[in-house]
Amino acid sequence: MNLNKLRMDKKGSVEGLPLQFMIMMIVAVAAVGILSGWMAGIETPHSISDVEVITAEGLADAEGKIDDVSVRVRDQDGNPLKDATVYLSGLGIRTSDGGKPIGYTDENGIATLEDLVVTPPRGAFGTVTVNVMKTGYGEHCSTEFAVINYS
Repeated sequence: MNLNKLRMDKKGSVEGLPLQFMIMMIVAVAAVGILSGWMAGIETPHSISDVEVITAEGLADAEGKIDDVSVRVRDQDGNPLKDATVYLSGLGIRTSDGGKPIGYTDENGIATLEDLVVTPPRGAFGTVTVNVMKTGYGEHCSTEFAVINYS
């Protein structure tokens, strides 16, 4: 073998290089396309961002009756959240017929719970927790309002 001839040959050969490069580019473009399609299908998660007690006098008489409670619920964009479940808990709150204090929001995101009775708090006041939840909207959200024993 003549090594001098190898050093003098400056033509070189790249016969397989363009084909390998083309295959790598096709695989890379396909992978980017698949990832882009997958990422475009991901939605922003829904959540309950705001629970506001609109009306709640919170004055309990001797029998524990309190005025109606209205709650406004909004989603992550600040829009009214329809069909969310509103549940009151604390101080043994219930409806006057002994049922659970559960309501559902209307198209304006407002739920009104009526005919409520609590166990009057010992001492000056206690709190009732307003829990709100809706399927597909992550964890539930809550707030509280005070109930004052004026009897």
